[in-house]
Amino acid sequence: MPIPSWPASLPQRPLADGFAETPPNLLVRSATDIGPAKVRRRTTVGVTRLKASFRLSSAQLAAFRTFFASDLQGGALTFSWTHPVTGAVGVFRIVPPPSINPIAAGIAWRVSLDLELLP
Repeated sequence: MPIPSWPASLPQRPLADGFAETPPNLLVRSATDIGPAKVRRRTTVGVTRLKASFRLSSAQLAAFRTFFASDLQGGALTFSWTHPVTGAVGVFRIVPPPSINPIAAGIAWRVSLDLELLP
């Protein structure tokens, strides 16, 4: 089964407000009796975490709900999307479920996602 793609009917770039990216932690630290901790690389790849928010119309929100519930099986599956900073296509996962909040008396909606960019 092919991997789902972020729907073309939704905004392709998140809002700048609230966007954040945290690179993977590839290190392990060990305390010592005296002096600085020992640090070594644990692995060569890891999961990059992103926070992204989108402003959606009511129609776009309905499309997003269908995408999340059906195509991603409630967040169990990954999807392909273009990274908003690098422009590279990657494989992402939404964890935990999205947060949906009204803007402008329910005319528009803010959907906030915590994403994992998989290696």
